[in-house]
Amino acid sequence: MRSIFFSRVVAFLLLLPFPGYSQSDQSAVNEQGKTVVKANTRLVIVDVVASDSKGSPVLNLKKEDFTLFEDGRPQEISIFNFQQPGATPVQPEQHLPPNVFSNVPTSKSTSLNVVLLDALNGEFAGRAYAREQLIKFLEEGRTGQPVAVYALENHLKLLHGFTADTREVVSAIRNYKPRVINQIETVRSAASPFTQKGEFQTGPRNIETTLAALDFLAQSLAAYPGRKNLIWLSEAFPETLFPDLFPAGSPNNLAIMHNVVANEAGPVPFTPAQAALANSAQSLNPTQWANSDYSAQVRKVANALMNAQVAVYPIDAAGVGRLSRIPNLATMREVAERTGGKTFAGQNNLEASIRSSIDDGSTYYTLSYYPDNKAWNGQLRQIAIKINQPSVSLRYRQGYYALDPGAPETGGDSQKLLEDFSRALGLDVPSATAILFQTVLASPADNHDKVVANFAINPHTLAFVDQPEGVHQANLTCAIVAFSEKGSPEKNTVATMTVPLKGEDFQKLMNTTFPCRASVELKPGKYSLRLGVLDRNSRLMGTTTASITVPLP
Repeated sequence: MRSIFFSRVVAFLLLLPFPGYSQSDQSAVNEQGKTVVKANTRLVIVDVVASDSKGSPVLNLKKEDFTLFEDGRPQEISIFNFQQPGATPVQPEQHLPPNVFSNVPTSKSTSLNVVLLDALNGEFAGRAYAREQLIKFLEEGRTGQPVAVYALENHLKLLHGFTADTREVVSAIRNYKPRVINQIETVRSAASPFTQKGEFQTGPRNIETTLAALDFLAQSLAAYPGRKNLIWLSEAFPETLFPDLFPAGSPNNLAIMHNVVANEAGPVPFTPAQAALANSAQSLNPTQWANSDYSAQVRKVANALMNAQVAVYPIDAAGVGRLSRIPNLATMREVAERTGGKTFAGQNNLEASIRSSIDDGSTYYTLSYYPDNKAWNGQLRQIAIKINQPSVSLRYRQGYYALDPGAPETGGDSQKLLEDFSRALGLDVPSATAILFQTVLASPADNHDKVVANFAINPHTLAFVDQPEGVHQANLTCAIVAFSEKGSPEKNTVATMTVPLKGEDFQKLMNTTFPCRASVELKPGKYSLRLGVLDRNSRLMGTTTASITVPLP
């Protein structure tokens, strides 16, 4: 049975090769920690922004100027490079053949700028002001690098994908109409986090929505190379994000970490942002993070953002004059510090903050290393970097979770996973790139009035469950959702596969692509299709949008 299956796989792959796939691509994927076979190592990538005493970027540092530590132990820097605007020309999107669709990013840049308009947390006035300030900045047309704009409502919405044409982005923002809040939601909001007084603490529903959106945003950006600068315009940051940064009694507490990491030149000092965060944290109740009900979800989101090389730049849309928002401002600093970004708060000139965020994240060094600690226990590991030039300050992500590279997730709510997959297939939801695939749509005339989608999935983005006798098992779901010209869902179909592979069959598959096939019967007309692949082992997704016309008989 297994040989019959693989014969069909080979026949399918000869018809539909994965775009641009080669042995060098395989090596690159493996280096970035996406290897599918359980391994005892992973490459940790750390982007470092270096600036002088005036805040200007430092451009002449070398590998030997840096010393990198993990949990206090020095690590060997395996890969070192420097990125700045213009170093790599921005490549335009490549056009695929007719009826071929893919979620594989084809444009490349040294850094990408992602703007998140928060229409969920905060007050209407702050949201509107942030929107106008963003438009004002974009109309100057000086971003230098591609920009994409998302909106956070009750789910993550893509307003415009990556482009260097800021006029297109401005048009998309002007045409964006945030979801209207109903009366019940208005009463609930007025009673809790978004009034003129109080702690501005986002409620559980908004926290869960925000975490889900950040997780999906990380999946959306996962396959894009290089640093992604997430410019988050909001005024009510959920203060339970990243709860284990200062957990009570934790041996990995940052304060402990940066005072005990020592070498021949002495301890690694706090950065200014770390010192400010520590001072703010002292005024808060430490158990509110340690006892968070969202700790597991937060760990997943934090890890996804860090693995996708996303640096968060929170910009406080509330401006000057809010004295009762200390917990939220501490959260902003916390999120930025954890991911290597920078916080902008207490300023009314949001346009300048947006410009500074983009400029700050466009010039950086990349340091990559293989940790000498091979115990993949899921715990947070702290990263510290020392520079041998005292006038240079550094910002970088502060750690990662030691999850087993390539290992599937265990447990989890299967119903929630399917609900998340269903939401990811919405027409206004950005494409996810955590699972990469290409799809050929076959004509209904050749398939008894059905639209057939033949998926070719990159196996190096999948996780396989190890079974007895050397069997590696894949558990996949591929789906099609058809929308009418007016945007209403018409039909959908789901194909689920559980495929055990062993020995030679598995190795052959790893050098080609993994097939999946789904079909849907549609009446004559024009349709937008959402195509998706869910890896039920890793709980990661890939999605993209296609279009098709079903002709009259």
